Amino acid sequence: MSAYNAINEAIEDVVAMMNELPVFAQVRRGALTTGNSLSCEIGPSTADTHFLNKDTIVPVDLTLNGKHSNLRTVTECMNRIHYELTRRKVYPAGVGWEVVDIVDATMPQVIGRESNTDWLLASSLIVKVHIM
Repeated sequence: MSAYNAINEAIEDVVAMMNELPVFAQVRRGALTTGNSLSCEIGPSTADTHFLNKDTIVPVDLTLNGKHSNLRTVTECMNRIHYELTRRKVYPAGVGWEVVDIVDATMPQVIGRESNTDWLLASSLIVKVHIM
C-alpha cells in the first residue's frame, strides 16, 4: 500500500471517529457546504521519523472547519472534537498503517463571518500515522 493510500485510510477513520461524537452536522472531507456544516481536509505532510526497517511516522496536518449561525454551538462542537480525539488511548489501525497519536496544532478560532451572519471557525489537528 502506498503511503498516500495509508494516510487517506487513516484520515477516513479519524473522520468516522469525529462523527461518532455528538456533533451538529456530519464531518465531511473537502469544503464547507451551505448552512451549518463541518469539514476537514489534509494539508501538506512529510515523514518526520524514518526507521531502519523503512517504517515511517507521518504527522498529517488535518484542518477542521466549522460554520454555524450560533457561535457558541460551533465553538463547543469543535472544542469537543479536539478534546475527545487528543485524549483517546486507542486509535484506528489498518493494513500497513496505524494512528499512534492525535495532538492539537491550533485550537478552534474565528476566521470570519459570512454575509448571512454564519460564523466560520478553523482549527488544526496533527494525526500521527505510523506507516509500516
